[in-house]
Amino acid sequence: MTQQQLLALILRGHLIVVGEYRGGRAEAAGYVDQRTGEAIKYVRAIFLVECRCRGVIDRAIIRQKRVGIENPEEVAFPLEKGKHYAFFLEGFKIERGQFSGWMGEREPEPIEGSEEACGAP
Repeated sequence: MTQQQLLALILRGHLIVVGEYRGGRAEAAGYVDQRTGEAIKYVRAIFLVECRCRGVIDRAIIRQKRVGIENPEEVAFPLEKGKHYAFFLEGFKIERGQFSGWMGEREPEPIEGSEEACGAP
């Protein structure tokens, strides 16, 4: 994704966090459906990203529900550590100074030309 494409998406109102990928892991998660009483199990992918939040370089934790995967060990993280990616969020919250967001099914996309961008030291 080029910087012009990214800017066009932001100007159309998409919620996007751009940051340097630092690592990821997967964990088993689930909940009980209140209407049916059925236990719903899924795998949650967690991305650790460094980005600028409130003017300082800070970390962001971004979660993504992986549909169709039952074992956390099956989740692949093809992202390259230290590269800049765009994470397309459905929502976020800042709690106790910690930014956390959640994504839909869209995977993070690398930013072309991010070498010139100001990033983490």
